Amino acid sequence: MSKKYLRKNEFRIDYNPKHFGKNEEPHPSYITARYGHKYKANSITHSRKTNDSFDTFDIEENPNKLSKDKRRTRISPPFWQNENQFENEKLNNFRFSRKTRNKIKKYNKMFK
Repeated sequence: MSKKYLRKNEFRIDYNPKHFGKNEEPHPSYITARYGHKYKANSITHSRKTNDSFDTFDIEENPNKLSKDKRRTRISPPFWQNENQFENEKLNNFRFSRKTRNKIKKYNKMFK
């Protein structure tokens, strides 16, 4: 039995203008899977709603270990997007704890 997709656990900048914030800047995204040339990702944000007016999920942990920002961190619902709209380089100073990764995995299963 073969896998449907390759699991990932990495962060990249999302350059899709649909996912930009209010200040028209790109957000980092947490990539959870890859299938062909597409990534399944969640945008990392501080807002309670996305541009498509979906509620975001509160994760309580800032993945950027170099940031001094104390605001609550949230993630958007998962979306599939072409790999060309993400930065080629991974963000190395971003990490989620195992507990948070499991929360995100459960959250993403609600959207299947």
